[in-house]
Amino acid sequence: MTQRTAIVTGAAGGLGRALAQALIERGSNLVVVDSDSSVEDLTSGRADQVLARVADVTDDSQLTALVADAVDRFGSIDLCINNAGRVDYAPMDLDAAQAADIFESLWRVNTRACYMLGRLVIPHMIEAQHGHLINISTDHVHTCGYPNALPHEDSSSCPWASAPRRPLGGDAFDAYDASKWALNGLTQVWSQALKRHGIRVNNICLGATDTPMIRQAMTDLRGTPPTPVDIAGWMKPDEIADLILELHDEGPSGRTGDNVGIWVGHPVTLPPAHPVLDRSQRVR
Repeated sequence: MTQRTAIVTGAAGGLGRALAQALIERGSNLVVVDSDSSVEDLTSGRADQVLARVADVTDDSQLTALVADAVDRFGSIDLCINNAGRVDYAPMDLDAAQAADIFESLWRVNTRACYMLGRLVIPHMIEAQHGHLINISTDHVHTCGYPNALPHEDSSSCPWASAPRRPLGGDAFDAYDASKWALNGLTQVWSQALKRHGIRVNNICLGATDTPMIRQAMTDLRGTPPTPVDIAGWMKPDEIADLILELHDEGPSGRTGDNVGIWVGHPVTLPPAHPVLDRSQRVR
């Protein structure tokens, strides 16, 4: 892996924690941020390698300070993983004002924070003429049934093995899905606009993975905690972290602008680059 310094948001637990630990093991300089103060545990015995900040990613001033601190400490930002996110439900019978509040809160964390951090990091990557931005999205955007229906010979345990899955979460996911679909817009435009600067941008369309967020979300949705059967069917943060770093390991000539689908019930392997999304196209 070629990056020298990585930023990971939402690094206190779940996938963010797994990504941080994998990057530490690879010897990367690391900047980690989370609203949970346990993110500071990642600096234990690694003060020279890891910079941790307890911060709110929806606060522009705190993101600005984070990027400035990263450059001041390590001199460059070579990989930025927009992992921080949240989920909430807006059933169709919910009061419109309440639904709008949910939309606004999800948009600020899942979309605007990614946009702002990306815009703060991109100038430093342009100056260095290299870098990689990775946005963590959802398999509600890129399913095993859309945009192409995939065969399931090696994926019989997929919940949608018997019928292609539409690109959506469920009846109460309008605000959440909208906030994650928007990341595709950032990924597509940034990937093409920044390709001439040696900067890659990719979108991870991730299925159910065993994290504190999904455990709480399942509890909120059903009123009871997830069962052992539920949890056993989910993917594990460590294996997803390894796959994401494998994507990064493709290096400067690797794919850019791809929606990388990773689905429950399917082998956790890096798929080939999408033949259309990885194609260069002049941005007007």
